[in-house]
Amino acid sequence: MSKTPSQNESREMLIWLNQNRQMLLDLYKNQYVAYNANGLIAHSENLREVLDLAEASV
Repeated sequence: MSKTPSQNESREMLIWLNQNRQMLLDLYKNQYVAYNANGLIAHSENLREVLDLAEASV
């Protein structure tokens, strides 16, 4: 991603990840995921696809 998250955004993203870790492992096993403090942005077995979707969401 071209935008570096602020310290507060990074903290919010980590909180979201910790709260949703098991759900991500259950639903998206063997997939790449992109997320932010608001939730899941993209998921796929194709890393390039996930990166492109994450970049487009900024």
